[in-house]
Amino acid sequence: MTAPTLAGSSRGDTLRRLLAELAPVGAPAAEVSEAVLAAGPRVGLPDALAVLEHACGVRPLLDLLAGAGHPTVAAVRAGDLPCALALFTPDATLALPVPGVRARSGPDGFVLDGRYRYGSPAGAALLVAEAADGPRLCLLRHDEPGVRTTGPDGWGWAELTGVTVDPALVSGPVSWHPAGPLLAVVDAYAWAYAPVAVAHAAATVAQLRRELADPAVGVLAASQYLAHELTRLDIELALLSSAARFGPRLRGGEAGGTAVVAVLTACATLTHRTAQVAADFATELGVPGGAAADPAWRVAVQAAFGGRRMVEGELARRMGLLAGRC
Repeated sequence: MTAPTLAGSSRGDTLRRLLAELAPVGAPAAEVSEAVLAAGPRVGLPDALAVLEHACGVRPLLDLLAGAGHPTVAAVRAGDLPCALALFTPDATLALPVPGVRARSGPDGFVLDGRYRYGSPAGAALLVAEAADGPRLCLLRHDEPGVRTTGPDGWGWAELTGVTVDPALVSGPVSWHPAGPLLAVVDAYAWAYAPVAVAHAAATVAQLRRELADPAVGVLAASQYLAHELTRLDIELALLSSAARFGPRLRGGEAGGTAVVAVLTACATLTHRTAQVAADFATELGVPGGAAADPAWRVAVQAAFGGRRMVEGELARRMGLLAGRC
């Protein structure tokens, strides 16, 4: 898959084509409203991942919530309220089934405390909270009382203090068992994410090569270490792209298997390295550094699925090297 561009089409058309390419053979493409498609100033990796997360990560799980007709659920389902999938919060365990948010019963519903990480500046988040009878999905708007969003740009992390959630926006107890819907959706979203992130990273490396070779810049002779790193990235991204295209057909590619998290771990590492090299271009050499030099690009790849450490921890858990619950 090539990185989306605006050539010859509107931003919305480009993202619709992206979602159509990601749809399984014979299945309809995920639909999102103009409000989601129009979010952000341009088509780039942060925009593509925000739309992808909303369509492939959040919407398939909305049916698990108690109130299908609740206005917030309807707004998220229609795409009028962009929503992030906030299931991946790193902590000491680095285990996906261990939530960073706790739920207790209150007079008007569940009361949430804790924090979670999310990967786009969305207006709501779908998260897992630990309740007395097990983990539950909760849909939470970021403008609710008691929600404080933090991060370099004012988003990316949310801290919850005594936040009451309408019972209609809470699911019954859910499980991370491979046979359940939660892990199946997460893995399907990861398979959709990998080729998009790799395509953008490969396009960024190509742009960095053009900038490095530009005679007007005059830094090529002094930057052989960067040229060498770009070559390594080229090779590794090409190999990862081939693996990502196979998707669940890879051995161990079933829900709860190791293949998807192994691909995701490699993807998190390579996109992080791409962003770091782009930052070197901008800070050490004074050249633009391509799309990945944009702080929003770096945040997008570092926040997805909880970041590199979280993804590595989940791979270790699935391999039986790290304790974790189902």
